[in-house]
Amino acid sequence: MIRVGFVGTGNITKRHFTALGQLRDQAEVVGVCDVIEERATTAAQSLGARAYLSFPEMLAREKLDALYVCLPPDAHVDQELAAVERGIHLFVEKPLPLDLAKAEQIARRVAETGIVTSVGYHWRHWDHVKQVRAALPAERPGMALGYFLNALPGSPWWRIKARSGGQIVEQAIHLVDLARYLMGEVERVSAEYATRANFDEPGHAQEDVYTVNLRFRGGAIGNLSTCSILHRRFNVGLDVVCKKRVYRIREDATEVDGPTGVERIERSNDAGLAENVAFLRAIATGDRSGILSDYADALRTQRVALAANRSAETGVPITIPAEA
Repeated sequence: MIRVGFVGTGNITKRHFTALGQLRDQAEVVGVCDVIEERATTAAQSLGARAYLSFPEMLAREKLDALYVCLPPDAHVDQELAAVERGIHLFVEKPLPLDLAKAEQIARRVAETGIVTSVGYHWRHWDHVKQVRAALPAERPGMALGYFLNALPGSPWWRIKARSGGQIVEQAIHLVDLARYLMGEVERVSAEYATRANFDEPGHAQEDVYTVNLRFRGGAIGNLSTCSILHRRFNVGLDVVCKKRVYRIREDATEVDGPTGVERIERSNDAGLAENVAFLRAIATGDRSGILSDYADALRTQRVALAANRSAETGVPITIPAEA
């Protein structure tokens, strides 16, 4: 039985709590930590675990095999490193730390210790996305067009760029990651951000409209257009434009628009369950083939998203080194 701990009990943990509830024969949540006592207690009671307000105390008291780090971007301090030093396997929710040097340090220690890691880019686990990835080698992809046109989230920390990294880093990073997964590595990033509509929103301290241009090492190009000014979640997804065919990837399905018409591939799997199954299997058996984004891979996505922020701040394109 794999003994699991959680640090952070925000909304994203619901996906993992639900999945682990279906995997009780493989894993047991024994400890839950949050700085807000009510949230820690509520989560712990629902799981039959012990609640902690102190992460070091949880590590000292619980013998953990795996730790889920589900924290806002700015709250990643030493939790991952503390787990790695104890040989505890890591599931880290996206994005990685805003401090890229910290993320690089964690990646080095992960590589040195050989622990199992997985990062929560669950879009990769959608079955219709896997079908697109399998089809693309026979295609001639030219560009990727991504959209995250959304309403403004209510979380106070999300609205503060110094804490969240902004929409590209905290939310639309799924587009960055999916584009990398399907189109290959990125070699250059240029971006323009602006604040156009949310200047009167309480606690708002970031831009609210964004456009990011990507050049992939294979020669294709991409554009990600995102915003947080709408009344609802309007358009979220990635279009992969190939010669004679467009793959329109959305959360519930992919539409393949080709010479003979439009084929719709519905999503039929639970990506949250799939990523947890793969993580636990890797710990139990050593088979890591089901992990679609480990820490080293997620670090490449993080570099691209943070490069977009730097480009928007400096007004110049940012080159991603090939060795990264």
